Amino acid sequence: MTTCKAFSCALSFWIAFGLPGVSMAKVYTVGAWNIENLHHQDNFKIRQFGTRRKPGDYQLLIKYAESFGRNAQPADIIALQEIGTRAAAERLFPPTQYHVVMSSRYTDVARPEGEGDIFTAVAFRKNRGISLIRQEDIGGLSVRHADGHPVRAAATVLLDVNGKQLWFASIHLKSSCASTKRIDTSKNDDCQTLWAQSTPLLNWIKAQKASNIPFILAGDFNRQFKRFKNEGPLWKKLSGGDSNSPWLDQHPASTTRRCPTRKGKSTQPIDWILVESTIKDWVVKNSFWERRFTYTDIAATSSGKGDELSDHCPISLELEIP
Repeated sequence: MTTCKAFSCALSFWIAFGLPGVSMAKVYTVGAWNIENLHHQDNFKIRQFGTRRKPGDYQLLIKYAESFGRNAQPADIIALQEIGTRAAAERLFPPTQYHVVMSSRYTDVARPEGEGDIFTAVAFRKNRGISLIRQEDIGGLSVRHADGHPVRAAATVLLDVNGKQLWFASIHLKSSCASTKRIDTSKNDDCQTLWAQSTPLLNWIKAQKASNIPFILAGDFNRQFKRFKNEGPLWKKLSGGDSNSPWLDQHPASTTRRCPTRKGKSTQPIDWILVESTIKDWVVKNSFWERRFTYTDIAATSSGKGDELSDHCPISLELEIP
């Protein structure tokens, strides 16, 4: 019979089962993915410039949803962009495994082909110690563009993760102004709309900092922050203006985007996971990951060019939450 001394037996027990009343640290993978014009129906183009997908294309997307993180494992909390319907998100992140929270701007009213819209969403895994406390979107981001159409709000949820409260926001800022540095003085319509989104986003950041509840902003910011060495007006505004003590911990920290379906475009990242600085020690070192589509899978898409995957690859980051 195997025996052990009292101390070593007790230590083994607490390692295996945890101290009573004390939450053990767990590693979670958070991610972001702009899944270009995603609709749930086969061969359905959600917008005039949307993407038609066949069953095989959805199977490829599911493959990447299931191998999201660095270790080819599913992500636990995901900021989703360009989601046309709840059913579209659930086709990749099924209700048996995930909760999907759509932006409050979303309605499930069916729209004719080519006349749909896209929304932000958050998906989080079941059976991982994650529960929804409430949803309070950053509705102020839905400012009206020059054409009169409101741009995207941010699907935002307050979660209980391993006993800790965490705000998680899916961000999709205005496109077509990624490489203009002085958006605060630009006369370009897209840049003006993007700059108008900065104030409601800053106000939300300030409110969460005042509440002492940590937060993560993840998604498609449509800004090449690194191009301007973090000296652009948007980053300086959102991060509190003090480069020595920024409010936000930026990921990727140094990685260059290499998503193959954006070949020929800038390799400057525009998809980000921004972690509030008070919880930056939760970030597992060197855990940022861009899940790049393989050229074999690109060739296997309906077009053979990879358009049916997305023009954005999934990105992820690991957090060790105490």
